[in-house]
This record gives sequence, C-alpha cells and structure tokens, in this order.
Amino acid sequence: MAISDIHLCELEPTDGLWMRYRQAPYSPDGEIAAMLDALRGEVRKGTGGSAGHGAQRDELTLVLNGDIFDLDAPRVIGNESVVHDLPRTAEHAVPAMEAILRDHPVFVEAVGRIVADGHTVVFVAGNHDIQLTLPEVREAVQRSVVDAAMRELAARDGAPPGSSNEEELRATLGARVAFRAWFHRTHDGVIVEHGNQYDSYCSYRHPMAPFGRNPGEIQPTMGSLVSRLLVSRMGYFNPHVDSSFMLSGFGYLSHWTRYYLFSGRSLVLAFGVGALRTMIELVRRRDPSCRALRRAGLVAAARETGAPFPAVVKHARLFARPAEDCLGRVARELWLDRLGLALVGILAALACLCWMPEGFTAAALLAPTLLAAYECAVPKPTLDAVWKGVNQAARSVAKAHGAKAVIFGHTHNPEGSWEAGVFFGNTGSWSAAFEDIACTKPVFEARPLVWLRSDDEAGPEAPLLGGLVMWKDERFQPWRADARPSVPRKAEMAKRPRPALRPQATAALRG
Repeated sequence: MAISDIHLCELEPTDGLWMRYRQAPYSPDGEIAAMLDALRGEVRKGTGGSAGHGAQRDELTLVLNGDIFDLDAPRVIGNESVVHDLPRTAEHAVPAMEAILRDHPVFVEAVGRIVADGHTVVFVAGNHDIQLTLPEVREAVQRSVVDAAMRELAARDGAPPGSSNEEELRATLGARVAFRAWFHRTHDGVIVEHGNQYDSYCSYRHPMAPFGRNPGEIQPTMGSLVSRLLVSRMGYFNPHVDSSFMLSGFGYLSHWTRYYLFSGRSLVLAFGVGALRTMIELVRRRDPSCRALRRAGLVAAARETGAPFPAVVKHARLFARPAEDCLGRVARELWLDRLGLALVGILAALACLCWMPEGFTAAALLAPTLLAAYECAVPKPTLDAVWKGVNQAARSVAKAHGAKAVIFGHTHNPEGSWEAGVFFGNTGSWSAAFEDIACTKPVFEARPLVWLRSDDEAGPEAPLLGGLVMWKDERFQPWRADARPSVPRKAEMAKRPRPALRPQATAALRG
C-alpha cells in the first residue's frame, strides 16, 4: 500500500491566519492514523480471522512514497516560524527532522503500530524530503518509529521496556523500517517512486547521492529554492492549492488589501526578492554532471533495490534535466525575463525623453511591444504538460523493469489505470489543502491511496489485484472519478467547486 505527499512540517505556533495550514488543528495526522489503523484491521481480516499463534497471515508493505516530510518549510525557532535556506546537510537536517517527528506524534505512533504488527514500512525520498538519503536522517526516523513500536508492544504485553532481549527486539523492529533514495522495487514486480526525477524543477543529477560541490551538502533544486525563498514568505497563500495563487489582477489586489496592507509584510517584495535569490543561487551552485558519480549512483541503486543493473541504467536515462541546465526556462517561470524586457523598454523610453523627445511616443510603446512579441515567440510550457511528461515516464519505467505496476506521487493528482495488464497509479496527496485561508473548507472529499495485492503461492506470473482506492467516511472505498478535485483553467476558476492540486514548488509560479 502506498501514500505520498503529506508534507509534514514543524507546526506553526501562532493561531492567526498566517500559515494556518501549518497549525496543529489542520494537520492530517489524525486522518492518516485512522486510515492506517483501519488498514491493519483489513490485513488481519485477510487471514480469515485467524489471529492465533502460528496462523498464516497477510504481509503488508506500507510505502510512504516521498514528500512525507517537508524540510523546505520554515523552521520554528523561539516559538516563531523562521524562513531559511540552511545548508542541506545532516547537521541541519537531523534537528529539523527530529522537530517534525516531535510535532507529529499521532503519525509516528500509527506507523509504529504497523511495524509492531510485523509489517514493513518503506520511506522513499521525495524532492521535499531528499534528506532521507542521509544516513543520519534515516537513523533519526528509524529510531522514532522503533520507539513507537516498542511502546505499542509494551502496552500490548503489559510489560515495560527494559527486558533482557530489548536490544534484539529493537534490531528486529528496525529491520522492518527501510529507506530508498530513488525508488522501491517489490519482489512481485511493483516499482514505487516519488516521480520528481521527471520534473526539471525538482530533479537531481544523482538521486542516490544528490550532493553538490560541498561534500555532504545536498544540491538545491529550483523547487527547493522556490519553496524556501519565495513560497514560505507568503503565508497568506496555501502552497498545497494552486488556486491560492492563480488569481486575476483584481484578485491579487483584493488579496493584498485584505491580508497584507496592514500586516507589515510585503507581497511584492517577498516574490521579487525570492525570485531573484532563486536565480542567483541556481547559477552560483550549479554543478555539472560527472560520469563517475553517475555510474556509482546506478550501482548503488541496483544494490539498494535489488533491481537488475541494466534496468536501472535504462530507468536513469528517463530523468529530466535539472533546471540549473535550463536557466532561460527558470527565468521565464520566475517572470525575470519579462521584467528584463520591461526594464529595457523603460530605459529606451527614458533615453528618448532625454535625447530625442520627438521619438518618446514610439519608445514608450517599445516595452509592451517587446513583451507581446516575446509571449508569442516563446510560449510558456504549461504545468499540465509537465505532469503529462511525468505520467508518460511511468510507462517507460515499466518497460525498463518489465514491471507489473508503477506508482508515482509528486503531482498531487491521484490516478489509477490498468493498461495491458500493467497498473499505473499516482498516490495523490494527503497534505493540509484547504480552499480558503481560514482552513474551513477542505479540498479533499476523499483521500487517495494505491493498494495492490499479490499471492506469493501463485507464482511470479500471477497478476496483481487492486488499484487506486479512496479513504472516505472512515472506510476504504473504490475510487470514483468525481472524488478527485478538478483541474480548472483560470477562466473557469470562479465557477469550479474544487481547486486544482499541484506541488507547492511550482504552483506559486503560475498565475
């Protein structure tokens, strides 16, 4: 069973509208815990009700498929959320992860109960929790889950921790908590991957070792920089809902007047400074590809997942080029290109005003003319085209591995289809997405998960069963097409009852 994109982060300590989606009452912890406990019950039913000693039981692998944690979100320091771009090293990532785990005990305890039942939990790194590739961060997460499992077992047995075999038990429980830097491969032919490697804004050259020039420091992607330097500074938007950003000119003016005018915060400055710093950091930290690192990463991936090396090589060829190799596209996404053209037009108009007053009228028309010509000559790729590319990559991944199923996350749009006996799914999102800033209208009518079943005794050629499922009204139900939030166009935004869901790193850039 797989879910993804929960975006657990440190809880916002205030109770106002600023970053309300990060406040404790709006966290999805309780909903996830209820679902996982129900899942445990369903797995027990699979044994025909036999819970006695020695009875055959179903085995569950819970795959937490990336962006479970959001280490790009602000840190809470001195009871205040602090925007940051701290180095992506173990020194900073471990305290951040430990703080997130402390703030979400309901989630941790629910995962611990899965492990205590004898099942396996796999954490796959995503673009917002790429720090799960660091051994120190993995150890912190594993320790927290094992502690929760130990408490659960002690409560069941009525015996406090500290018995003579506690160390051996902890080792057994720890072995049930696994980590994958890039993708997970099951013994029955299922590939589970977050999917960010097919999105230029969030892809890494070497996902197994995503480091830059500084040893031990993870290379920032455009998505990570935008989240830290731009989105995190605009707390009156919800980064999990793109309609929060897709406003008309009047809509932005109304939003600014209502939330920013008397707040002491600047919306324009936050966007302008954040966009400029993102471009500067991408240029400054750009790190070219290295063939030796690439091969070492492929070998490490084959070793970590058990996948054949040739399949891993084919898989890696599908990666999108990182945004640092496409700076023109980055400038377009951040509106820096249009700002540059506007400045050229303004300077030309000023020059004419000083030296050729008779040509001022023509020069004044230069800026809008340049902008109009540029928009026609260089069309901006749509975000839907990016997601289509991610979905298409799933088909190519299936061919590379000869897989029976490929499951992605990342896009926040749940999908599920069978094609020629192969399942292609997307686990959608469990994030704190609300239609309104006050967080009174949840976007989700149902939460998505992918649940696939196989019978080990049926042989390797036996088909998989299951697919995309929804959690609604505290029970599992078959997925319905109308349960997925719609993906509206701008002109239709006001007419649609549900806004679109897209990853926060790029949602802020669409408008």
